[in-house]
Amino acid sequence: MDSSSFSSSLSITREEFNAFHKFERDLFTRIVISLRRDISLSFEIMCFLIYLEKSVFMSKLIFNLVSFPDLFINSVVDEVVMCLRCLSYENFPSFVASLKNINSLSIPWIRRMTRQNFTLEGIHQKREDILLEMKKHLTSICYPAFEDICVRFEMHNKEKMHTSSHFLCGQQATTNHAAGTSNVEGQQLTAEDRTVFLTFSKGYPISEVEVYEYFTRRFGDIVEAIHMGGVGGKDLQALYARMVLRSAAKIPEIVKDEACPTKFTINGKHVKARKFIPIHKSVNNLPHPSFGVSL
Repeated sequence: MDSSSFSSSLSITREEFNAFHKFERDLFTRIVISLRRDISLSFEIMCFLIYLEKSVFMSKLIFNLVSFPDLFINSVVDEVVMCLRCLSYENFPSFVASLKNINSLSIPWIRRMTRQNFTLEGIHQKREDILLEMKKHLTSICYPAFEDICVRFEMHNKEKMHTSSHFLCGQQATTNHAAGTSNVEGQQLTAEDRTVFLTFSKGYPISEVEVYEYFTRRFGDIVEAIHMGGVGGKDLQALYARMVLRSAAKIPEIVKDEACPTKFTINGKHVKARKFIPIHKSVNNLPHPSFGVSL
């Protein structure tokens, strides 16, 4: 069985899945938070690194990268970005012509890590295969493994802005609404407890209005808020969204199986839904995570 597939004949929990991909999650977190890279670009960076790990049979590539300081990781990430730029051109000479400095064609760290097997020209020759593999890794590993990290990062940024705003105004947010909480049958639930996480197919942009209208039309007035995230690329497409429901009781109607995503089609565009699991409830709570397993 391919361990990178979240949905399989052998059902695994989200916590087990996150534990299995602990090092990918650690590296993604450092790229986004420590190196302050764009989230959308960071997804592509991780897809390419996972491709390298699998294609040259270097099962500890990402494990080894995590052990290095940020300065080194940043250098590797810069080289990966150059590889991604190369892959964005259908014609290699056009890519070379776009460079201001011919020395930019050098990717020393990637060559060293892959035992001299990879050059930009060689990468471009395998362009179609690499992009296909990256797309598989995006949906089977990166989306499900990083979703809570992305959401937590965005919520943290909004929280900082919210706190700063109230400090300047000399006010304090004390109501349930400001705290993002809701009372259901005597129990106080946070917005996280009432959130469904949606992922979208790259290349098929979908708007917040489309998402809201679809789920309202199908399930009734259940949506409290929709937060589009991971916006990037030339078309500024959102890669995912957090859909906060008015009641947590409605989540099972949308997400049929917590072990794998429920699929929807909105105006011909594929959307996957799963219950959002906050980062503090995931990998760090496992006493014996499965680390260092060859993918």
